[in-house]
Amino acid sequence: MKVNNSKVQADAIVKSYRYGNTLELTTSNGLHKQTIKVLPNKKYVVLETGEVFDMDTSGVTRSDNIKSTRITMRKLRRLISHNFNGNKNELWITLTYAKYTNEIENVYRDFKLFIRDLRKQYSGLEYINVIEPQASGSWHCHLLVKAPKRSSLYIPNKIIEECWKKGFTKTKRLKNSDKVGNYVIAYLTNLEIDDNQNSKKYIKGARLYLYPKGVRIYRCSRGIKKPIEITATKGEVMTINGLDIDLEANYSKKTNHIISTGDEISYITEFYNIGDKNEDS
Repeated sequence: MKVNNSKVQADAIVKSYRYGNTLELTTSNGLHKQTIKVLPNKKYVVLETGEVFDMDTSGVTRSDNIKSTRITMRKLRRLISHNFNGNKNELWITLTYAKYTNEIENVYRDFKLFIRDLRKQYSGLEYINVIEPQASGSWHCHLLVKAPKRSSLYIPNKIIEECWKKGFTKTKRLKNSDKVGNYVIAYLTNLEIDDNQNSKKYIKGARLYLYPKGVRIYRCSRGIKKPIEITATKGEVMTINGLDIDLEANYSKKTNHIISTGDEISYITEFYNIGDKNEDS
């Protein structure tokens, strides 16, 4: 019997994420064999050989930072998709600075004051705030906000500007068809370029290179729900979510990675559209 190597088998251990109408499962589950063990005094031992080495604490490389940022964006996409659907009680607000601002702590402080003042007038707001670096070195804030206890939400731009006080603001209502998580992440990671043409052009993923090391890209309010994560066999995950074990994925991809030993391993990730199934199913 021939096994489909691009499909996750029912007995494979997977890490699954359930967010919005999507079930994502991957064989990249964090359960791979441990190859090193961290020791005191910034040292580590290679378990296979027993050799002890000093850790390189000089800082991550640029490629390491890009990898970390991509992982954060994947987490953010899941979080957004789990909480925002383009409903009438949701808004996307952009906050900009009139003056050049590159101190990230100032951005954090300014947003904290902004959301405090906005909530005084619109109680019960839940949000995800994402900071966006500009090519100039300055920052923007992109705020996804919703009012769970309201059927619709409208905030005049005048009120938003009065609460922000730092520069231009823009409010947009996203539609369900936008697939909010994918739409926002694409916007945040692609960089617009000026090529003197009438139409806008973008470099896919280029903005990722503008995020400095160690920056906290997003923050959210306490009422924002986290995606449901489970580590189990694929068969168990499918059953828990009320899906047939043999159901074909709506989309799947296979990626190859080089691990610390120099070996190459492959991960398979599958996505299933679970529609409006209840999360307790």
